[in-house]
Amino acid sequence: MKRTKNSLIIAAILCAFLFLLSCDYDLTRSEKSGVILTVMRIIGDDGTGGDADYLISDVLTAGSSLTDPIMVTLEAKFKKPVPISPTESYKTSVMIDRYRVTYMTSYDGGGTEGVDVPFSFEGSLSAVCEVDGTVDLDILGVRAEAKAAPPLSALIGTLNVIWSVARFDFIGRDLDGNMIQATGYLTVYFADWADPS
Repeated sequence: MKRTKNSLIIAAILCAFLFLLSCDYDLTRSEKSGVILTVMRIIGDDGTGGDADYLISDVLTAGSSLTDPIMVTLEAKFKKPVPISPTESYKTSVMIDRYRVTYMTSYDGGGTEGVDVPFSFEGSLSAVCEVDGTVDLDILGVRAEAKAAPPLSALIGTLNVIWSVARFDFIGRDLDGNMIQATGYLTVYFADWADPS
């Protein structure tokens, strides 16, 4: 009986240990940073080359699948600003080193990748945002490869439209090594839109 009890205690401790290991340590460290990174704006394309707060993504343009670039403005601020004297200094930069794009059918994260929406992807960056400053980033909103695979490839030659929400996660670190993450969203309309004449 005592042996069974000890086995159960060991199993419980192992489960708790494995749970703690599965937690994202980097996300926990983001709480430690004194800086907050914010997505100020994401600029897409209105389908005619103009700026818009959404993205018209053409799955086939003049017989080719093209990438859809977007522009993002990020801002870094102190969580708790405090005045400093002229002789003091503080670590003021945020290094943004990657971003992740995830597509959903709604803001609640609905949709299956490769069936309802394109697969998510990650990209690398090397951008610095000073605290109390902003940085503009030109990144990919939609990869050309995604347009040649389901579900987007099924739109070619049809009048169907897939309405999607793209979630953009920007991941970086402050100069103390603490992780910082910012998230923004952009509505994307996928279709085989008419090519401009």
